Amino acid sequence: MGPIGIFDSGIGGLTVARAASDLLPNESILYFGDTAHLPYGEKSPELIRKYSTRIALHLLNSGCKAIVVACNSASSNALEQVREAVGENIPVIDMVHPVVESLYVSDAVPSLGCKKVGLIGTRATISSELYKRAIESLNNAANGTVELFSRATPLLASAIEEGFYNDTIPGQVLEAYLEDGYFNEVDSIILGCTHYPLVSEEVKDLLPKSVAVINSPKIVALALKKVLSERGLLLGKSSQLETSNKFQVSDLTENFRLGAERFFGGNISLDEVDLTL
Repeated sequence: MGPIGIFDSGIGGLTVARAASDLLPNESILYFGDTAHLPYGEKSPELIRKYSTRIALHLLNSGCKAIVVACNSASSNALEQVREAVGENIPVIDMVHPVVESLYVSDAVPSLGCKKVGLIGTRATISSELYKRAIESLNNAANGTVELFSRATPLLASAIEEGFYNDTIPGQVLEAYLEDGYFNEVDSIILGCTHYPLVSEEVKDLLPKSVAVINSPKIVALALKKVLSERGLLLGKSSQLETSNKFQVSDLTENFRLGAERFFGGNISLDEVDLTL
């Protein structure tokens, strides 16, 4: 069986790829970072759909048996188009629905039984209102009372993308978004961009200690494992296949190479792939 395809606009999706690799050590991963078009969060929904479906088809044609849309902006704006493009035989896991569903399972969220949930994300993610609609749908289905408090944090992903490489934490950017007390009454907070877990400790420091930061990469990796198992696609310990993780980008940059090496070690396979041809 083929690898698991994972894509994002930049390094953020590597948080999901790392979580998937840790949880599924017998699986191979093909990661695509659309570095030529990052960040997705400030792009129009039409462009996000165009880029996302193009990458998804590339991963499909590369033999991937499942695809993880490791980007909240793409999950919020292009999930339907990605699923339509690859067909129903290829499972597609997004960043939104597994996390929202975890709010209604007591052992999935550190703050057990959370009622008020914060959300920070890119402008594209927040304006899509997919998190809001997903929560409202489950509230109706399960007689839930989860209330969402969301805020767009458009400068944060770019600040993290840059700061990750030179070890500078975007403290002032985080403070500008979090220090006004807007999230002080929530039980938990969703980091609605795959870049944000890279500064989860800094987020914790700016919020009351009672606020739990939800581990979205781990939740999505668990959802991926569940889907693979249900479809008979999960490789077990007895598999004789040699695992390999490959990384591709639309624009080969030193920054991405350093990021991938930090997550997966120095000996990585990294190639530039032009999907516009």
